[in-house]
Amino acid sequence: MGQTTLLKISEMAQLADTTRRTLIFYDEAGVFCPTKKSAAGYRYYEYNQLYDLLFILGLRKLGMSVAQVKDFQDQEPAEVDRQLGVVQRDIDQKITELTRIQTIVAKKVNRQATADLALDTPTIRWSPRRLFWCSQASASCTEEEVAELFASFYQQLDSLALMDTGQSGFLTDLADAEPTGYADAAFRVVKEATLATTQRALPRVEKPAGDFAVIRVENTTVGITRGLAKLQAFCHQRSLSLASDLWQMNLGNDALSEHGGSQYGQLEYLIKK
Repeated sequence: MGQTTLLKISEMAQLADTTRRTLIFYDEAGVFCPTKKSAAGYRYYEYNQLYDLLFILGLRKLGMSVAQVKDFQDQEPAEVDRQLGVVQRDIDQKITELTRIQTIVAKKVNRQATADLALDTPTIRWSPRRLFWCSQASASCTEEEVAELFASFYQQLDSLALMDTGQSGFLTDLADAEPTGYADAAFRVVKEATLATTQRALPRVEKPAGDFAVIRVENTTVGITRGLAKLQAFCHQRSLSLASDLWQMNLGNDALSEHGGSQYGQLEYLIKK
């Protein structure tokens, strides 16, 4: 067996995304102590101590004082399990509350961002991070394949998914907003993963937060390809580098047709930094 490699206090702090001062404070409080101290007072840690440190930092983020953390560490295993159950319940409640707030804020941001968009006029808009349920990928955008994939996808969602107010549309693999490649581009049906549609084990995809090049279009093949051409010219003129994912989002409160589109849609490309 080789000699165990020890970490300096600065290295342990960097691994745990905390500070030297925090580790010194925890050591002096008897909450998290180094494996070894040199004669000169330098602190050294083992790699496997990282997990205990992350747990302590997590308890602190939940609002526990250092004294409460120390008391927690001194409990019998059965009491620790009981208290962890309470902590887990608090975490679940906070996640639920924050998810509801996030959903409300995201919908308000989306309404404000799309309310004043003129038809076929490219612009740049910021969009918050969102999670979407997604279907399997298709091979093409023929009307028959769109309808089949759309029907199969929504059958897997909860029965109220079509009535849910979260965003829906398609995620299409189309680099550089190239209109001539749209008809043959692979795509997936997407539906925002709101609280009303989170009961099924479906694949999810993240739409990151950031600045997007967007354009409002008529949700037809002609309208979309026309919009792509204008969006492409807009981005080329400004030397904007775009991600390869085209987000085709439905707009308005109109009922979706059998091919999964509303009367008007919004084409969105994340602008790469």
